[in-house]
Amino acid sequence: MSRPLDDDDVELTDTTEFNEGFEAARTTLDGLLAGEPTAAGAAEEDVADDPAQRLHGIGQAADGRVVATVQVGGTLASIELDPRALRGGTELLGQQLTEAINAALDDLRTNAAQETGGVDVDPLTVADDLTRVQDELAERAVMLAERFDDAMRQIARQAGGE
Repeated sequence: MSRPLDDDDVELTDTTEFNEGFEAARTTLDGLLAGEPTAAGAAEEDVADDPAQRLHGIGQAADGRVVATVQVGGTLASIELDPRALRGGTELLGQQLTEAINAALDDLRTNAAQETGGVDVDPLTVADDLTRVQDELAERAVMLAERFDDAMRQIARQAGGE
């Protein structure tokens, strides 16, 4: 087992591995925000076990003649139109589509809250928090590593002077 004094080339201020860990977390979070499945979720054979794949919201308008389905990340998965929905003209159809999509987004939020045990999680807030924590930890890690390096140099000087 080696001790820090055994190797004068020990440099603890290298934060590459630290930053790589946060970058991996950021990439995963960005993928979730974009509605992409996680690597673990994509590797699973049964997507029913992956909440990101099974979690969706469904909304209806015009007595069920317009049905919208959205997925995680706010991605519109499908719109189903009963031919009778087209009879009202484009302006009414636009309103019905808007109503169905908004209802689907509300349903997705409700389903996501149930999936997370009622915790309302805003991914954008999580992303901002992650950035803030990463910056703060990086500053503190560099500061602590510099203090450690200074202490090790001082110990080495004292050990050499005795």
